[in-house]
Amino acid sequence: MTYKLIATDLDRTLLRSDGTVSEFTRDTVRKCMEAGVGFTFATGRMYCSALPIARRLQLELPLITYQGALLKGLNGDVMHALHLPGEIAGELEEILRKSGMHYNIYADENLYFSSFSDHVMAYARHIGVEPLAVPRRLGSIQVTQYGVFDEPEPIAELQQRIAEQFGGSLHTVVSGGRFLEICHPMAQKSYGLAQLADRLGIARDEIIAFGDNHNDLDMLQYAGLGVAVENAVPAAKAAASRLTASNDEDGVARLIQELIL
Repeated sequence: MTYKLIATDLDRTLLRSDGTVSEFTRDTVRKCMEAGVGFTFATGRMYCSALPIARRLQLELPLITYQGALLKGLNGDVMHALHLPGEIAGELEEILRKSGMHYNIYADENLYFSSFSDHVMAYARHIGVEPLAVPRRLGSIQVTQYGVFDEPEPIAELQQRIAEQFGGSLHTVVSGGRFLEICHPMAQKSYGLAQLADRLGIARDEIIAFGDNHNDLDMLQYAGLGVAVENAVPAAKAAASRLTASNDEDGVARLIQELIL
């Protein structure tokens, strides 16, 4: 099979556990693109968080960010953007405020925190974004996504409550058991990847997708070849058609070397 496009998750997939990209991976990505195969990210991260990594790797294609809600070029051109309807965003914010859980609001490339504990500040440092305080009222803020941190049991209960109250009006996914992401119902990595592939004239069976977590499942199943890294959660391994080495062992680059180079 001739592959024309590679899309990879970032954290715990392309990035090593310390958040870096190895020299071997950087060199492999460069050679992959020189061979005529497109390379991009499909990540839950904010665009402004993924952009510096893309520039270090000298990528050229638009980035799929916010779980597929935003497809945006490196030059700033927006191909599509899926935001939460204002009324729903307001109802959600009220529920989260009353819950007492820590929550993030992702809006207009800004990151808003409901609290500033050491744990959540470590998250902000990890993604390289300076957080702001959640405003008293959302006002004209256009919310792309909410993120909620807590223990697995209350996170699961909140996800169930949201599903019962909003049904198909929202998409939710839990990463690592403790982080619930809430976004537009069409905001999935497979949607963003399909939009990009359509623009490039690439069929889904010509795509390789790499991932490690629950928010990658739809993308792994959509791509012609879905690949889970060795450190992936069991559900991601089950959704993938192939496994590769872990993120700390350059699993993405190793498979590119095998299949492309």
